Amino acid sequence: MSKKVDVSIAFYGKPYQAIVTIKTLMKYSGQHIDKIYLSRERLQPHNDYAGIFKIIDYFRNDPVVKLVIQYPHYFLGLGVKDYERAKNDTRFRQSIMYQYPLEMTDKKYLVVMHNDMLFYGNMIGEMLKTFENGPKNLAGVGSIGQCWSCPAGPDWGNKCHSKMFEQYVPTTEEAIALAEKHATPRREIQLKVLRNGRTHILPECRLNEYCAMIDVEKYQKETLPKGDIGCYGGGWNGVDTATVWSHDMYKRGYTFRHLTLEDYTRHAAFDTTGSGTKANSSSDIYWNAEKNAEKYIVDNFGPLNFSSYVNLATSYDAIKRKSWLGLIHTYGFAKKLVGKG
Repeated sequence: MSKKVDVSIAFYGKPYQAIVTIKTLMKYSGQHIDKIYLSRERLQPHNDYAGIFKIIDYFRNDPVVKLVIQYPHYFLGLGVKDYERAKNDTRFRQSIMYQYPLEMTDKKYLVVMHNDMLFYGNMIGEMLKTFENGPKNLAGVGSIGQCWSCPAGPDWGNKCHSKMFEQYVPTTEEAIALAEKHATPRREIQLKVLRNGRTHILPECRLNEYCAMIDVEKYQKETLPKGDIGCYGGGWNGVDTATVWSHDMYKRGYTFRHLTLEDYTRHAAFDTTGSGTKANSSSDIYWNAEKNAEKYIVDNFGPLNFSSYVNLATSYDAIKRKSWLGLIHTYGFAKKLVGKG
């Protein structure tokens, strides 16, 4: 098995930020990387459908970057809940974020990340060292927990933090009382998770999916389709992506190690709001962040000169999408007619 890792990047718009992600990642950690899986969602924000083709064109002649482009069959977004379909429907399951490369990679480790990262240190090298020095049951390395929203976190009950999530083990009654006491942003869903029996690790505790390294062998053994734990990129009625997966893996005897990612990378570096998600609903925030990323590319890596491939591929893609939407609308109309009959 290769000593290099593969990387999985969830691509939901932001092509210029994705180029920065890949270029800076390769600059500092390229010696550890073989393939980069880029999973382009079927729907793209703010009609930025040309983005994936800009990335393909930009790295077309790059001798170092090996891109594998995946086009998921379904657009599932966040909060996947349909366990039985994920178990039995391969196309559905492999449309869940990060799942396709987690099933397809031949590497010992896969690094998952968002496509709006700016790297300034060898994060992957440090993650590999953590695995090398860690316990045998170590399943993932990255930022642990969402302490800003956890009632036990430093901003609320101040009983726990990312490096002591294993030490703070409240009873279900204690955890519920703590959640009821503090008006955290997701209190209601936290209480629902706790009352359904998932106490420790706490509902907000997860191996954060915006940047993490996962042991593929352990993942595939325990997770759908070979195992019975819901996929990492699903919600499964938890408070966020990967919270239920992290909890269930921990209950199986696996653990995680916290790495301060800000020592090596910055998330949403070109978004003035500091949040990568607000751009999904605001075109002004989205295009402003893309403009900032484009300037960074030109200033640090040279001018952007796209070939005619981008326009041709975008036009062909638009035809396919319109045909796909036409089929969906026709099918829906036919169902209504049959129903009326």
